Amino acid sequence: MTIRNHIRFALFGFSLLLPTHSLAAEMDVPGTMDALLTMDLEQLTDLEVSLATGSLKPVRLAPAVASVITAEQIEQMGATTLDQVLETVPGLHVEPSGTAFLGSTWSIRGIHTTTNPHVLLLINSLPFTNNQQGGKPIPFTLPVAMISRVEVIRGPGSALHGADAFAGVINVVTKNSHEIDGTKTGVRYGSFNTNDVWLQHGASAEGWDLAFGMEWLKTEGDKDRIIDQDYLHAAGAAHLSNAPGPLDSSFEVLDTHLNLRKDNWNYHLNLNLFKTTLGLGSLQVVTNDNIGDRVNWMTDLAYENNDLLRDWQLNGRLYYSYRHVDNFLQLLPPAFRNMQGNPIGTNHNGGIEWSGLYKGLLDHKLRLGVGWANKEFEPDQYKNFGPAAGDNQFGEIVHVSDPNHIYISDSNRQLIFGLIQDEWSLAKGWDLTAGIRYDEYSDFGSTTNPRVALVWETRYDLITKLLYGQAFRAPSFGEQGVKNNPQTIGNPDINPEEIETLELAMDYQPTTNLRLVASIYTYEAKELIELTGPLPQPYTNVGEQEGQGFELEMIWQVVEKLKLTANYALQSSKYKETDSRVPDAPGQQFYLNPHWTFMQDWSLDGQYTWVGDRRRALDDPRDDIDDYSLVNLTLRRKNIAKYWDVALAVRNVFDEIGRIPSPYAPGVPEGAYVPNDYPMEGRAVWGEVRYSF
Repeated sequence: MTIRNHIRFALFGFSLLLPTHSLAAEMDVPGTMDALLTMDLEQLTDLEVSLATGSLKPVRLAPAVASVITAEQIEQMGATTLDQVLETVPGLHVEPSGTAFLGSTWSIRGIHTTTNPHVLLLINSLPFTNNQQGGKPIPFTLPVAMISRVEVIRGPGSALHGADAFAGVINVVTKNSHEIDGTKTGVRYGSFNTNDVWLQHGASAEGWDLAFGMEWLKTEGDKDRIIDQDYLHAAGAAHLSNAPGPLDSSFEVLDTHLNLRKDNWNYHLNLNLFKTTLGLGSLQVVTNDNIGDRVNWMTDLAYENNDLLRDWQLNGRLYYSYRHVDNFLQLLPPAFRNMQGNPIGTNHNGGIEWSGLYKGLLDHKLRLGVGWANKEFEPDQYKNFGPAAGDNQFGEIVHVSDPNHIYISDSNRQLIFGLIQDEWSLAKGWDLTAGIRYDEYSDFGSTTNPRVALVWETRYDLITKLLYGQAFRAPSFGEQGVKNNPQTIGNPDINPEEIETLELAMDYQPTTNLRLVASIYTYEAKELIELTGPLPQPYTNVGEQEGQGFELEMIWQVVEKLKLTANYALQSSKYKETDSRVPDAPGQQFYLNPHWTFMQDWSLDGQYTWVGDRRRALDDPRDDIDDYSLVNLTLRRKNIAKYWDVALAVRNVFDEIGRIPSPYAPGVPEGAYVPNDYPMEGRAVWGEVRYSF
């Protein structure tokens, strides 16, 4: 069934639900949704999200399937990185990628490829992207101490956010001065020699609001994650391999945020310094000499004025981001060719945006927006192989000065866009949001992406949503132009990726202490870009992918001191040409999170995660990937002598040895250079102390 047939079927089914007069419009009793929101689940049902329309709107009424995770929830669950926060979102699977230097793959509803560019990451609504591969930086770790909330939209968002908002959008909102309100500091130490220290300060003076946060996180990683075989075994040089040997997963990150507000102006500055090992490098070889240095900083100045023009809310933003990547790769060990590469790249992204929200029409909120952006990538490289090395093959590395021999050419892309969106209150309890965005790119043409969302307050305790949207993803500079590379080859003729999604969602609160959210969706994606074939793998449009799925969420305040949160996701995503399942994406996921405040200022938080039904690539001879389950516990004591908090946490309590899929390697008899996959991190224990003044 095509997506358009799904649309016709869904619209017909939705029309059967329509009463002559809306029940919500007829009811005017104290037990309305607004009354319910003042009760036990107020903080969870009335959380606001900005991703769906561009302005804050309660999650339950947002024209999207959205999740919001607050700073309080992050603290309760004991999460220390953004990845650990995202693991709690239904339909979103997080795991390291063996191909992308152990950078995290964020697979939403079975949509992902090797470098995972299909999720748009925003920090304070500013895109945090990687021009070479597309999507978020690879690899990337964001500590959580400065996070106020994380907003997640599952589904396409290009009608509002443009490129890369393909499978979903994630917006990390940092704390403002009022949330910090003074000075806060903390320290955490635990397994794998993990150190985490943070400092925050928030203050107001003479009309200025200041928020500052700095966090340093360092770990040596779990040295018991053993790789049994690597590329050298497949190459007939097992005697020269370091396998069996540990998978190096150490990293160090310094993350700093500054926010200044005065009157209509809002300024953000974020500096993220990240040094990390790069797993098995580009060729799946255990060397423990692969190091990556990243300097990421981004800044923006935003302006908002609600008084300049009658009935208009005006917003403007000027932004710039810089990202410098320096990777040293011991591609093959000294005993076997001593192949070394040092690719370097500098990203520059800048732009200006202007939007207006017009409220002068009865029952309408009309948003208009325009913008311009410029993206650049500047490469540099040192290596000891290929024509650039001359007679110095596998000796000392040399600078690649000839542009014909470098791994990618200088790249530049500009775009302009315009969008229009109308939020129309059709009748009491009925809201229709419709929008369209046009993007014109300097290097591959234009694209237009619409969205339509109908939100119906069906009853005082039930909200129903019917959602349709399209999205696209522009090919990255690397996908178009990587060359002279032993791992990947670019393709200048690849096309942008496209997707259509249809979704029906229901948000039901039958009692004041129970909330249920269910969604069912179907999508069709085409022109997906993936690495194919033996090394070096070319980027190719691999064809069409279709998927269907179901997600169910529950928030239940069992008793005053015990809250239970759970979600379940079921999805089936297939390549249409072969009718084969998308590899590595879990067909089923289950998450359970009981939080027990068993004494005043004492709490115990538990997390149970089960990931199942992961398939191999069509021709991969290995057995399907085993299911795994993880249990985490966090014990917390707050308000010790008013200023102190302490916590003790255990992650992976039962030391489950789950497996992370290694990439399929065509032509290798065992199916992969690392046939037994990558082991997950084992049990970890940490203690924490916080102080506020």
